[in-house]
Amino acid sequence: MTRGSLSFGKWYSEIAANPVGVTLLLAVAVLVPRISWFTILGGRLPLPVQDQALYVRSAVAVSQGRGLSFSREMALARRGRASNSPLADEWVLNPDYAFGLAPVDQPTAVMEPGYSLLLGLVFRVFGPVAGGVWVLNLAFSLIGAFAMLRLMEKFGEKEALSAALLWALYPPLVFYSAHAMTETAHAAMLVVCTALLFHNRSSVRGAFAAGLCIGAFFLIRATGVILLPLAILYVGIRKWRLWLALSLGFALAVSPWVIRNSISVGSPVLMPTKGSLNLWMRNHPGALAEEGIIVPASIPVNSPELLAYPSYEEYPGEVERSRELGRSAMEFMKANPRLMLWLSAQRALHFLSPGGSTLGRRAFWAGLALMVPLMVLGGAGLAREFRKPETRFLVAVFAAYLLMHTVAHGGTRYRIPSDMVFMAGAAMLLHRRRKQS
Repeated sequence: MTRGSLSFGKWYSEIAANPVGVTLLLAVAVLVPRISWFTILGGRLPLPVQDQALYVRSAVAVSQGRGLSFSREMALARRGRASNSPLADEWVLNPDYAFGLAPVDQPTAVMEPGYSLLLGLVFRVFGPVAGGVWVLNLAFSLIGAFAMLRLMEKFGEKEALSAALLWALYPPLVFYSAHAMTETAHAAMLVVCTALLFHNRSSVRGAFAAGLCIGAFFLIRATGVILLPLAILYVGIRKWRLWLALSLGFALAVSPWVIRNSISVGSPVLMPTKGSLNLWMRNHPGALAEEGIIVPASIPVNSPELLAYPSYEEYPGEVERSRELGRSAMEFMKANPRLMLWLSAQRALHFLSPGGSTLGRRAFWAGLALMVPLMVLGGAGLAREFRKPETRFLVAVFAAYLLMHTVAHGGTRYRIPSDMVFMAGAAMLLHRRRKQS
């Protein structure tokens, strides 16, 4: 080992052991690339718009005291974006419904409330400006980076700092930190919940706090619900006090949402009602074709009548429409096992892709240079430390994300939050090698 590498290793060890130095280094690693990215964008939100307009309009409604609802203006804006779609007549072009699902100017449970509520509060302070999005996402970025530091403490100081720096500097996370969408909050909350679990495995009070955090995560992104069964397995099914505390914490966190829906929507809805629309669209050959996913002619499409959009007269309410969409989507999936196998394989490939399917060609090549080495190094590190329950939990998180999106929705964008698993593994491998040298 060279003198230079020894000097760097000694310096890095000293920094990792110094709380003040770690805090300053990690704050710089979070703030500099993100503020630079915001500056390059000229203070505007990135293009393409994707779902940003939906979250911004929803947050504006919250900031103006109108709550979680879709105005006719919001529905018309969505209608304009999808008016060229051959399926638009079925689910977009009715001006009385947003997404063909939620009656306009009425309380809705279409989407998770967390991000819209937080962004709405920021808009109350700064006004409905792009800078408000940046402030909220910067806050989540800082929270996520320091949570990553906490998550990895059990593996060592240098491992913790390296993993946190990887998370802070990871280009896809920097890229999405400028978007008015839930990606940054999602990535941060996944790390925060995991860190709480790792440090509260034997504490009833800590398990309750972890359950509260998972519930808060769910209110930002419904994906968070997958952590609850994984957390119960991690603390141990036989330790009923711990998993009961986890479950109670989760239930307490989501109870305001469920109670609100029971009063305002007419049903104690937990999962956002748009989930049934996503299930319908992600298995609809016509909708898939619009995204460039062409079902091979050799695969038959059985029971196409199940893809008919629910009648507005027969199912006028949001909850009723969502239930009917979910029922018909599930029946269609059961009637088409070959199609579902083919789509699942496609979604798994898109989920594991370095980029491209969601982010474009440039992102694909960037992903090859970034994500592939990260997965290789991280996978090796996870394998070497697999005997630890924390490592097995991290592997289970990535496996759960893969399976969940294989069933529902593939794409690199949905994998990025779970890339923290490989960041942790890469940090394990890096410093394991140094210890053995």
